[in-house]
Amino acid sequence: MSLLDANNMARYVTLGGERYLVDRDWIEWSEASPKGFVSQVAVDSHGNLFLVNRGNPVIQVFDPDGKLVRQLSSDVLSHGHGIFIATDDSVFIVDSDRHCVHKFDSDLQHVLTIGRQDYPTYGEPFNHPTDVGVSADGHIFVSDGYGNSHIHKFAPSGEHLKTWGGSGDEDGQFSNPHSIWVTHDNSILVADRENNRVERFSPDGARLGTFCRAHHPTEICQAASGIVYVTDLTPRISAYSAEGELLGRCRTFGAIGHGVCTDHRGDIYIADMMPNTITRFRKIS
Repeated sequence: MSLLDANNMARYVTLGGERYLVDRDWIEWSEASPKGFVSQVAVDSHGNLFLVNRGNPVIQVFDPDGKLVRQLSSDVLSHGHGIFIATDDSVFIVDSDRHCVHKFDSDLQHVLTIGRQDYPTYGEPFNHPTDVGVSADGHIFVSDGYGNSHIHKFAPSGEHLKTWGGSGDEDGQFSNPHSIWVTHDNSILVADRENNRVERFSPDGARLGTFCRAHHPTEICQAASGIVYVTDLTPRISAYSAEGELLGRCRTFGAIGHGVCTDHRGDIYIADMMPNTITRFRKIS
């Protein structure tokens, strides 16, 4: 029996007091929209799932039934690593290897670039950034994790406002800030992957404490319910209260749960790697 066959036999998981059906074969891949190297996922206000790929098409959009809605190829992006969809359905993409963050409107028209493309900068924006989050008031937060060890804050216009962090394992420092999320209470969660922790900060960079410990935490998201989901390299996904209390855990079905998001129904989507697929945990009422 192959690893993929064994994974496909898993049917149910429980997480944070909820039971889910594991669905690993729900997207209708086609010759027009083949499966790419998916890095991260996000859901828009219509319930459509956005996949960001490392290569073209950079963005693939599927409806809740797994049918292709649209896709975007671009010669501007080469290594899509992180994605965030704001409340107005604008889409932010992190291009890790070209050292930029790009903003697209809801029609996937390019409207803003933050950073100087192909000019990495040590200690300043950007040097192989990893992820992006946007607050309710439009401020943009970027984890600059592979080449730098910093968090950068930008105005909605893209103006650089603040940088914090630095390389190390002391409070407020990072080894690899791999993911970032702005919570409902406007605090900033940062998955510091190689320091095995998720740290919490104020929007101005003041450290508020360690949110949780995990084995190489990879991705963070917060559901509408307030539950925070963290994937790690165990590999597993953990559910936490907004205060950081552990509510439950289950395994993911790839070697790396590199991306995670939720939709309005409470379903959870995981960008699994090795094998590369999108696992959907369908919430059972």
